[in-house]
Amino acid sequence: MIDYAAASLPVREDLVAAHRSAWRHIGTAGTWWSAERRVAIARETRKARACSLCGRRKAALSPYGEEGSHDDLGELPAVVVEVVHRVTTDPGRIAGRWVEGLLAQGMTDCEYVETVGVVVATLVVDTFTTAIGCDLHALPKAQHGGPSRRRPPTAAHEEGHVAMIPVDGLQDDYTDLYDTRHFVPHVHRALSLVPEETRAAMTLEEAHYLPYELVPVYTDSDHDRALTKCQMELLASRVSVLNDCFY
Repeated sequence: MIDYAAASLPVREDLVAAHRSAWRHIGTAGTWWSAERRVAIARETRKARACSLCGRRKAALSPYGEEGSHDDLGELPAVVVEVVHRVTTDPGRIAGRWVEGLLAQGMTDCEYVETVGVVVATLVVDTFTTAIGCDLHALPKAQHGGPSRRRPPTAAHEEGHVAMIPVDGLQDDYTDLYDTRHFVPHVHRALSLVPEETRAAMTLEEAHYLPYELVPVYTDSDHDRALTKCQMELLASRVSVLNDCFY
């Protein structure tokens, strides 16, 4: 179980709860991947940071000019390894034609989204843990059970590289994904092809930041964070620049 009792800095209980939730989520069968594969994706996420091919691609003017094999753990199909390594090491230069290439190799758009969701959850928890000077947590054990393989019937292709659930397309068991009383940004809908990944991202995002829908409208009186709104937005913008985030 995730615990920050040994940390030199105090860690809020909602952050601890969010990280534990992320680990349970990774260790549970998803919508398209088994629990074993999801945990393997988390392991590969950690391995990707030391990949020599990814290092060359990151340093190159274009990542598409560098060929070779990833330094991987050998647990996942090559197409999944490619997604894990690219999202981990060079997400700012992901292009539509790259995603199309993945689909041409047999990966489905739903599998792509779920893979991204697991990578992101792993990176959020690992980055936080490293930043406060703690050792990385042991990854969760895979639980029994198989994937449900249910695609949201209202998902549609809009501006993104893969289909998303439209703001007016909430129904069935995913009516909770968006707060339609406020503006719903694309970044909040990016993983919606797999609603459980959106929910997991929301849990982490709300603990580390604020609900997406409130970002444009909240004031300092609306939250109890130690940082002011201006300080939070300055840090968020700086991190986005460092990560080559076009958003």
